[in-house]
Amino acid sequence: MLRKIIVLPVLLATLVGAGACGGGSKDAAPVGNTGSAVAASGTASGSASPAACPSEATAKLAKTRFVADAGLAFGAFHRWIYKPYQAGTFKSGADGRTKAIVKAAAAGAFALNRLNAGRKMVNADPTLCKALKQPLDAAWNKISQLTGKLKSGDVDPSEIGAVGGALDALKSQASQAGVNIKDRDVPNV
Repeated sequence: MLRKIIVLPVLLATLVGAGACGGGSKDAAPVGNTGSAVAASGTASGSASPAACPSEATAKLAKTRFVADAGLAFGAFHRWIYKPYQAGTFKSGADGRTKAIVKAAAAGAFALNRLNAGRKMVNADPTLCKALKQPLDAAWNKISQLTGKLKSGDVDPSEIGAVGGALDALKSQASQAGVNIKDRDVPNV
């Protein structure tokens, strides 16, 4: 019990510190802006514009690294956010609601971190970029909004189902592109 009391604040401080350090990256801002512009343009094909995707791979093992990052993000979302949502833990007056919201906010921050790393890999590979850029950006935006609400403690449980749907759509689109994403367990501390 004492270990959990010590580990949780250290873990939260690490996640907050890691999130603060990534804000100044030159790569992070164009990814979000490009994805929003592509999503706003309303391309019906579901693929990114050719100008936004590289013509050749710019990172080694981009597909493998994307699968690992997406698997960790999906695993964290399902274990710490979606399963408690299905169990009714986020409903007002539920036992352990505050604890579940804190864990869900930390898991949401972790999932965002891993999806952001996955976005970089998608943007580094032409095949992945054309197939997964838009669904990945949509899922990232939904998780980002949900994580912000979880951090403030003001979450509507029905929004969690919508984020789960976006992640399922991303997983389906990835499967059609030949990328099999499996939920991976986040290591226990």
